[in-house]
Amino acid sequence: MSTLPADVSAALRADFDAVAAIGRDPAGGWTRSAYGDHECEAHRWFAATAEAAGLAVRQDAFGNSIARREGRPGAPAIAIGSHLDTVTHGGLFDGALGVLAGLEIARRVAPGPEDLALEIIAFRDEEGRFGALTGSRAMAGDLPHDALSMRDADGTGLRSAMREAGFPVESALVAKRNLSEIAAYLELHIEQGPVLEAGGESVGIVTAIAGQKRLAIRFTGTAGHAGTTPMELRHDAFAAAAEFAVGFRDMIVEEGQGTARGTIGIVKTSPNQGNVIPGEVRIGLEIRDASAALLAHLAERTAALATEAGARHGVEAGHRVVYEAAPVPMAPQLMDLLEGQARALAIPCRRLLSGANHDAGILGAHIPAAMLFVPSRGGVSHTPDEHTDWHHIEAAVAVLEHGVRLLVSPHRSR
Repeated sequence: MSTLPADVSAALRADFDAVAAIGRDPAGGWTRSAYGDHECEAHRWFAATAEAAGLAVRQDAFGNSIARREGRPGAPAIAIGSHLDTVTHGGLFDGALGVLAGLEIARRVAPGPEDLALEIIAFRDEEGRFGALTGSRAMAGDLPHDALSMRDADGTGLRSAMREAGFPVESALVAKRNLSEIAAYLELHIEQGPVLEAGGESVGIVTAIAGQKRLAIRFTGTAGHAGTTPMELRHDAFAAAAEFAVGFRDMIVEEGQGTARGTIGIVKTSPNQGNVIPGEVRIGLEIRDASAALLAHLAERTAALATEAGARHGVEAGHRVVYEAAPVPMAPQLMDLLEGQARALAIPCRRLLSGANHDAGILGAHIPAAMLFVPSRGGVSHTPDEHTDWHHIEAAVAVLEHGVRLLVSPHRSR
């Protein structure tokens, strides 16, 4: 397996050590919340490090940091990006890996006078303090007009958080960029799942960002005394919900074509007392897949299952779609390019779907985009135990660098 030169690997490790010193949480892991002191410190570190490498650095109106090395005058850029914020008590590699890999590649790839420019982008608030992927959505122009009114779990508003961090709130929503300035967007990220580790691959080529449908299901029966109501005379909302839950999982397995994921994450019973038959159960679930048609089919089947379970138990069943996002396929030519580099370097790789959304999913809806994954030990992420073995990181950075060199200098590959 080809790895990075020793000096390059050492420089990348040093960058990880520097970021690891920012936002270390006494309770464990790292906490760099969007627009908080530690995320802002990480962006200042990014700017200083990029400038030391000879890149010009700016921040857009939303606080996204953009480091650029120019190529041909007026040429669009090949952009590498990810994020520097974390969840509370998060891990070291989520997001930071993509930014630091980009910095290291920018140290080594110097566009010539006929080449495309090279950009490294550190997005704000990928983790969703104020709604997921707000930094890249701002750059893509996908934020709602009332985005500044969004609040975090503690009630702090985006407007006040940005103001406290020193950003001109009045211009925040004009961070929308002319995305024709970016010829392609590439992102290296930890998998946050078990597939690559199980298969023994160092690199994953992401085929698509899965679309999502989230449904709210409600079963309405009749609450009653648990000791005095015979079983055959009950209208038990939970009995219907339990039957539905088992049927939902079986349906996803049988009809999801091996790619769909279905999860029931919320179950609320009412009145939620041990001696009362549940009169109402509310379920929150989601379905993910790369096929919009399959998503639609599975959502229809989910609604039908709820209706059938309700009828068998003498309760009413209702449903509504509360959120949906279309799948975002990655650019085939970029997937082929990156897979070709991995195979040329004898690095074990495979193609796989990303069940989670990423900044690449936001930009990929507008411009050509691609993602590389590296294995997550045990499939663990968003915890202090998040880890990726270093040889996998070296392998992925090597693949990404070789791909970027070809993209920045397309005339040299002809």
